[in-house]
Amino acid sequence: MRRVALVTSGGDGAGINSMIEMLSRNKEIDLYGFHDGYDGILANQPIHLTQANCENHSLDGTHFLRTARSKLPYTKNGRQQIIQTLLEQDFECLVICGGSGSQIAAKQIHEEGMNTLFIPMTVDNDVIGTDYTIGYDTALNQILNIIANTQSTAANMPGRIFMIEVLGGNVGNLALESALAGGCDLAIIPEYSTDREEIAKKVQAKLAEKQSLIIICSESAYDSKNYKAGDQGVSFSIAEPIEQLTGVRVRKTVVGFYIRAGHPSNQDAIIASKFGYFTAAAILNEDFGKMIAMNNGAVTTVDYNDLDFSASTTNQDLLEIAKNLNILNS
Repeated sequence: MRRVALVTSGGDGAGINSMIEMLSRNKEIDLYGFHDGYDGILANQPIHLTQANCENHSLDGTHFLRTARSKLPYTKNGRQQIIQTLLEQDFECLVICGGSGSQIAAKQIHEEGMNTLFIPMTVDNDVIGTDYTIGYDTALNQILNIIANTQSTAANMPGRIFMIEVLGGNVGNLALESALAGGCDLAIIPEYSTDREEIAKKVQAKLAEKQSLIIICSESAYDSKNYKAGDQGVSFSIAEPIEQLTGVRVRKTVVGFYIRAGHPSNQDAIIASKFGYFTAAAILNEDFGKMIAMNNGAVTTVDYNDLDFSASTTNQDLLEIAKNLNILNS
């Protein structure tokens, strides 16, 4: 039996239970989890994640394991504490589920003495080396529901501007894809200039062609400060010059953290299940130091050393479409 530890780190992502449940099915893996991310390895006792404990909960919005952000893995001393604690409990591998910061920590912990595997899990879909992260599709569908309802109001009450601020971190994938999928008029994303006056002029030009506008705004589209995780309300500062130039009030909706959880979409559940299956295979083959990834429609493993951390994680195909439709803040 392979004794394996697992943590979720950073923000939560719907579908991660499907990954864990699939991994728990393997009879050659003795799986344990720690609540509260990296910090929980030091602070909490491991929870035995047997198949009996995990079955019938793969589609729950409440995760098997609480997640948390941590500063612990970002210092060598912190990483050594994590490694020592796991080795003292006879774990031979740590499976880490999380976003871009957790990915870097997984690589460093592996290099410093503990076998790791990394599972991309974030609603931002901004992890290097994979086209997809667990939680993204569920969050996207939650946003599309809001867009659909806003479209009804826009049709019922013409002559208005609606702005929906969405999550996404420092990458505009959620705003970009939801704007395209929802047929919206403008996507304001951090990859392009967020000059308020230029955005207002673009909105004014579009308003001359339509009775109502729906704008999707990324939470990190600041122009006067750096975005920090958890910041909200940038849409209010963007709306001010729009209202001054057009004379039309902007109706704002800030889409909060509820889009992170809830029952996962089919896509999140099936991709997470595949990730769990491939994770089990990697453990049994001792194929450590890898990320389980989805690229070009197929699940694969990517060596940490093959990751280009300078690469863009913004969906280039969608960017090109949005440019051609003239719905970007560029």
